[in-house]
Amino acid sequence: MKRLREGPTMPDKNHRHSERSGSLLNSREVSRHLWEIVRRAFIEFLMIPTVVIGGFLLVALLMFIADEARIADEGPASQTVWGGLFTDAEASRAFLGVIAASIVTVTSITLSLLLIAVQQGAASLTSLVFDQFLRRRANQLYFGFFLGLALYSLIVLASINPSHQPVYGVALAGLMTAVALYMLIILIYTTINQMRPVVIIKSIHDHALLARQCQVKLLRSTRRVPRLQAIVSGRVTADRGGFLVRLDVAAIVKASTDTETEVVIQHSIGDYVACGDLIAEIRTASGHRVSSLEAVIRGALVLEDQRDLDTDPSYGVEQLVTIGWTSISTAKSNPGPGLLAIWNLRDLLARWLQSDDAFASGGSEAVDQESPVVYSDDLSQHVMRGFESLVVSASESMQHQCAAEIYLTFANLFHRMSPAVRRQAEDLLLRSLSGLGDHILTSTLDASLSALIDVLSTAGRSQCASAVDAARCQLGQSVGRLNSRSTRTRGGE
Repeated sequence: MKRLREGPTMPDKNHRHSERSGSLLNSREVSRHLWEIVRRAFIEFLMIPTVVIGGFLLVALLMFIADEARIADEGPASQTVWGGLFTDAEASRAFLGVIAASIVTVTSITLSLLLIAVQQGAASLTSLVFDQFLRRRANQLYFGFFLGLALYSLIVLASINPSHQPVYGVALAGLMTAVALYMLIILIYTTINQMRPVVIIKSIHDHALLARQCQVKLLRSTRRVPRLQAIVSGRVTADRGGFLVRLDVAAIVKASTDTETEVVIQHSIGDYVACGDLIAEIRTASGHRVSSLEAVIRGALVLEDQRDLDTDPSYGVEQLVTIGWTSISTAKSNPGPGLLAIWNLRDLLARWLQSDDAFASGGSEAVDQESPVVYSDDLSQHVMRGFESLVVSASESMQHQCAAEIYLTFANLFHRMSPAVRRQAEDLLLRSLSGLGDHILTSTLDASLSALIDVLSTAGRSQCASAVDAARCQLGQSVGRLNSRSTRTRGGE
């Protein structure tokens, strides 16, 4: 009986222990999630408004000190300042009260109307419009100025008493109110201007360029190809899910004291990692224990729930592709934003081919060849997959002008590509031919294909050039004949 009474106690203890462990894990996960939300909120929007509001609080303090110095010199009832302007306490209270109430009311109404405009822009493009609206520093400055001015007016209003008449503070409030009203006009115009597709797409384009520049340090401090082949001493798996947003190479280098050890990162910035996925391999030829290094690696690979456009250029590429796909496909059937997306992708590819060593196979002389960290850069693949998706979308909606621009992109940039990127481009072109028959061979599409064939032939890619030429000729046989979409490529039979 005693054993029967004692038997169930062990599972109960284990159960309570697991509950405590689970609750501790959940609390840590909640804390981490909250910290991630706060951090991202300040990065994306709250930093500049917070600084501006803090500046207004500082100005309020300085104005209080200045008015105290004036009162000490001239007396609280002095009428010498601007002929007695703002020296009546009741008038100053009414003036500041109107300013604070008006600024808050106008800001609320304006913000509501602007959000409706932003929502309309998001409906015509994608939800990425909201992200661009929040990230613009000018918008952050405007909202911070309005709220800071309202708070400043309330502080100056609260400082009015029979012994302290803030003449300088009230005068500055009136001046900044005039500035705020003019800024309101600018905000309305800039918000409407920001909803134009060309402005939205150009903003994403610029963010992608800046994000690539931020990756230069990462690319130069890591190698592309591992030296130790098939010698895996440890495998590091993710303890949670999320997007890889940052990689602390310095921490891994510091922990890798053995010169015969290298860490091969299995994912690139922007990749999604599920819990339990392999995120890194530790390769060593000496057989040293790597348990301590595994914890460092797991902490050096930062996973978050959202991608960061400021440090992830592939996210910018994906946003451009999303806008292009939505506009080109029959969901919108609007070639305007689609062409803008294609042109900006072409410009990104051209810039990166010209200045980015990471597009060259084998790395560059600037890469630290002694680094123990191996990082695979897949940005070129993201760009190629983006063009591939847009080709599919153009085929689905029969937007020949978009398809022509994509083929013209490769005709203009093929001679500037590295051998690795050329292989990716050839694979894309060959796969795209299966959907070419959905188009009518317009003069624009015909000219783009002809230019592409000439470039491929000149570059010695005769097999790909022959395949494109055969597809163009087969589609050209339908010119002058009555065909449907399904029989167009059989027009010559």
